[in-house]
Amino acid sequence: MPVSDRQQREREARIHMILSAALTIFARSGYHGTSMDQIAEQAELGKATLYYYFKSKEDLLLALLEEGMRSFFQQLEEAWRTADSPVEKIQQVTRVGASFFASNPDYFRLYSYLMAHPSLRSRAFPGLRSLLTEKLTKIRNVFLEAQNRGLIKPVPVDELISIFGSLVMGMGFLPHHEEAQHDLSRRAELINEIFLQGILTKREGN
Repeated sequence: MPVSDRQQREREARIHMILSAALTIFARSGYHGTSMDQIAEQAELGKATLYYYFKSKEDLLLALLEEGMRSFFQQLEEAWRTADSPVEKIQQVTRVGASFFASNPDYFRLYSYLMAHPSLRSRAFPGLRSLLTEKLTKIRNVFLEAQNRGLIKPVPVDELISIFGSLVMGMGFLPHHEEAQHDLSRRAELINEIFLQGILTKREGN
């Protein structure tokens, strides 16, 4: 293996280790209660090494949120490959969401903390806007396809997505223990049943 490839793999492994450490500390202490010293200690790295990869806590926060978004949407797009219709793709959003929250509870804690602090949110989200817009456009297109095929009612798509997104994100507020992880899957199916029964056309529902 060429040295450059080995160095790239080592760099990626180091970045992953730092992000994992940052997520642990952020989820435990909150963004404002976390210092770069704590993250360096958790990652078992020198502070200078940490700053070599990430210049600030905000850089770390942005990288973590981007990693979480990419992971979720990668799982979603993989699930969509086996979906036979846009309605089934809509159902997969809740199922993948439940699985993601169960497997990555610290990401949801970080997201919730971010949403509760407007000034921090206003600084973090502009850097994610392009990625978020790209991914949400794919979900929007699924809803549009379902409407164009007469599968769901002609309700304004952006309103549907806003309501649907709130229901999916709400699953993350369940406690994160083994029993609750089962509840997440049950909650996902309940959301699908209630939400879709409200917007499916009579033809699709019969």
